[in-house]
Amino acid sequence: MTQELTIKQKISGLILATFFLAVSMAQFAYIQSTYLNQFFTIEFLGLVFFLAYLLTFISTNFYTNFIVRFGNLKTVVFATIIDVLSFVIFIYCTNHYLVVIAFILYVISTNLIAVNFDIFLEAYTENFKTGKIRGIYYTIYNLGWLFSPLLAGEILSNFGYNSLFCLAIALTLIFLLIIIYSFRHFQIKTKVQHFYFRKTYAAIKADRNIRKIFFIAFLLQIFYAVMVLYTPLYLNQYIGLTWPQIGLVFTIMLLPFVLLQYPAGYIADKYIGEKEMLTAGLIIMAITSITMFFIDTPSLILWAIILFLSRVGASLAEIMRDTYFFKKVDVENVDLINAFRSTTPIAHILVPIGVSLLLFYLPFNYIFLILGLFLTSGLTFVLTIKDTK
Repeated sequence: MTQELTIKQKISGLILATFFLAVSMAQFAYIQSTYLNQFFTIEFLGLVFFLAYLLTFISTNFYTNFIVRFGNLKTVVFATIIDVLSFVIFIYCTNHYLVVIAFILYVISTNLIAVNFDIFLEAYTENFKTGKIRGIYYTIYNLGWLFSPLLAGEILSNFGYNSLFCLAIALTLIFLLIIIYSFRHFQIKTKVQHFYFRKTYAAIKADRNIRKIFFIAFLLQIFYAVMVLYTPLYLNQYIGLTWPQIGLVFTIMLLPFVLLQYPAGYIADKYIGEKEMLTAGLIIMAITSITMFFIDTPSLILWAIILFLSRVGASLAEIMRDTYFFKKVDVENVDLINAFRSTTPIAHILVPIGVSLLLFYLPFNYIFLILGLFLTSGLTFVLTIKDTK
């Protein structure tokens, strides 16, 4: 075997690496609001999230320039080191300002790594296999998330935040070693030399199907932002569930991502395209979000069922979103890939502002009613998008 790894080995290395990164990210994802709530009020948390994702949006849009100049491998190594550094600050510092800085670094680095992942994966994926490869990728990624809420809940209850942060650091370093080994010879040729906002925006606007899938991606990120940032707080402080109970509920909640995304991606490639499952996913997300508005009982079974169904919708929407988009673009379109992932920070900029304003006038549960109604706006785009089959 030559020193250069085969395409299959590279993809396998990427998928293995994403598992360790997913477990690391999941340790912090569902407890971040509660962790920060030690230092700031719930209303002020909105400002912290806004600042973190505003800087993430700016960083993501200029990340293309660094990828072109330094390469995808060097930039992902740099972003991963920043990720580890943020956890080190969490462990050793309790100063409010340093905690905010660490959180901002964490949010920026994880979003930048997502761009690197897309470039690695798209470089070795043929269009007719996009759904299948993305399905495998997301299945393994979400397998890493599956038991992490339960694990994080137990660690938090028995050992505290620092033990959880140490585990996240160890897992992130394993991820980094796998990436360096798998892509040490990786090179990318790109049509883009510098990022220009107007040029990228014009490219998105020129293709109505790309424009529509961007809006759908934005809606999905709005859903994730609300669910990840505010559902744990709601269940813990308003419904009255303990962290071990929340961990169990979230583990059940994440099962659809492991069970559905590979077969859904395969079906989209082979038989029907993405439109039908994308529509179904959006409808399920909207209905379950609205349902959460009406539930105020601390029933584990009821919350597990509702959140499970919500992720049935989200898992279908997520894999169809990515399958559709990456059939429309190639690895050379780094600017479009960058912009596509910018929907995450944009959503996370707007959600904390909206929720903070909402909480001044309405009870917490209205967040989910408004979310569900907002998701229904995506049906206009989904139903008129041109399918790939």
